[in-house]
Amino acid sequence: ARVTLARAPPTFASRGGPPLRAGWTRGLASSAAGAADAEDRDLLQSIVKVFTVHSSPNYFMPWQNKPQRETSGSGVVVAVPVPGGVGVLTNAHVVADQTFVQVRRHGSSVKHQARVHAVGHECDLAVLTVDDPAFWVDATVAPRAADPSDDADASAAAGTKEKNVAARKVQPLPLGDVPHLQEHVTVMGFPQGGDNLSITSGVVSRVELTNYVHGAAQLLAIQLDAAINPGNSGGPAVQNGKVVGLAFQNLANADNIGYVIPTPIVRRFLEDVSSLAEGNANSNERRGAATEKEKAEETSGGGDETSGGATFETHHAGFCALGVKCQATDNPALRAYFGMAPHETGVVVTHIAPLSPSRGVLRKDDVLLAIDGRKIANDGTVSFRGWERVAFDHLVSLKRPDEAVALTVRRRDASEDSEDSEDSKRNGSSGDQSSLVKTLTVHVKPRAPLVPAHQYDRLPSFFLYAGLVFSPLTQPHLHEFGDDWFNAAPRRLCDRALNDHPTVEGEQVVLLSQVLADEINAGYQGMHDVEVRSVNGERVRNLRQLKERVENAGGAFLRLDLADDRVLVVNREEADKAHARIMAKHRVPSRVSRDLEA
Repeated sequence: ARVTLARAPPTFASRGGPPLRAGWTRGLASSAAGAADAEDRDLLQSIVKVFTVHSSPNYFMPWQNKPQRETSGSGVVVAVPVPGGVGVLTNAHVVADQTFVQVRRHGSSVKHQARVHAVGHECDLAVLTVDDPAFWVDATVAPRAADPSDDADASAAAGTKEKNVAARKVQPLPLGDVPHLQEHVTVMGFPQGGDNLSITSGVVSRVELTNYVHGAAQLLAIQLDAAINPGNSGGPAVQNGKVVGLAFQNLANADNIGYVIPTPIVRRFLEDVSSLAEGNANSNERRGAATEKEKAEETSGGGDETSGGATFETHHAGFCALGVKCQATDNPALRAYFGMAPHETGVVVTHIAPLSPSRGVLRKDDVLLAIDGRKIANDGTVSFRGWERVAFDHLVSLKRPDEAVALTVRRRDASEDSEDSEDSKRNGSSGDQSSLVKTLTVHVKPRAPLVPAHQYDRLPSFFLYAGLVFSPLTQPHLHEFGDDWFNAAPRRLCDRALNDHPTVEGEQVVLLSQVLADEINAGYQGMHDVEVRSVNGERVRNLRQLKERVENAGGAFLRLDLADDRVLVVNREEADKAHARIMAKHRVPSRVSRDLEA
């Protein structure tokens, strides 16, 4: 089944939705009048609607953007590491490739401009800040009218009508813990079908690692049977007045299967944002002796430039991983072959990525028995809140970059290690080869794929020479082939994107993306979306290296060898004369992207 993001489309559905209930649930039950109480008002006033204008890059023509589009989502006011200590937490896909963002609190008719302070696309979270002080002040709350069904007497109702409500600050909602199975939670947001706040309730159905569609990561998520529809993205899941998660996606073609980002992922994201903010502050102090001109230049170019030209301060580095592939050990013969004792459980390491932090520490055929003292089962899971279980990758994902992870492994044929570990022990029942148990330490790092799964908020890299358009392969480039890109895009590129790993730092798959037709490249127009292997016989590792070798090449001709064994040759002197003509003909403003100009 296909999982879809819960971001509202540009226009709302015209037909009305089902009748709304008079009340809403907090915990298990609440009355319709409860929302007027001070505590409930604080909660509701912390829910915001996010309005975003997006402008995404065109990866087939990387020097221009696609037409802008408008979407909406939800958010919640929480304590975050920003100036003032309070901000709006929402989903990254709600503000991805943004050029303009506004927010509006529940109960208000005023939109306020917001800025993206930090974004983590892998975990689908973002922090917004609002500079307008009026956004943070609840000065227009009208008292609740008397309800004949209320138990309060008429005099108390009349007194409430006449009471002047003093201005007060919007209160951030606290973060709670992961709810247990079958517990009720309330999901708040602004889904399609209307403009006002929508409140639904549901039961926690499942807690496990789930594929985050926006960031293509496997992280912990909560499955609910509450309705999570387009526009709910970024809205809080609330239990007992605390935020226990953020709605972010649902399962297409299924009834009421929605997913919520739990607070352990939220806290880890906010902790990293805080650490990055402290690092930036310390860096600014060390640059205190810079001239005013240098400071102005840094201020104007210090943020990350998005595809729409907007800037913000922090890109989240991502979540850590061991960088290995593992196999379950359910088969008794497999366990016996690797020397596992009857009481031992674990998984076998079958592959270690070349640039993995585990490279040089773990080996192929090592059996992972435990991580940080937590026993790994034969199916690769560890205990979670007692009798529940999740994949052991969850423990690694919560680690900070370069943080140490203690791994207990059983290693076969490891006689060269038998004298350097006091905490290792021999197993006498390992068959025809000895094995030992060792405790190893890996300093984990975020994933570094050969082909990036996303490029949100970044301008594409490209280089143009003699009408030949070169760019690095990314999954967003493949997505340009349509929803069925896996079948429509070139098979060789899909395999590279999904299965291959970088072998050296900074490695990219460099593409000849397309050929802008001109007399100098006649006969080459059919060459597109093919990998470039070498320039004049020298292998290229990334787009910057290709640009340097093309520009510094000697001789009368430039030769390119492609991955499909075709050869492309260009006359260098004629190419130099053709650049301006080709750019004018095809309306290309620059031969090279900004990141490659330096």
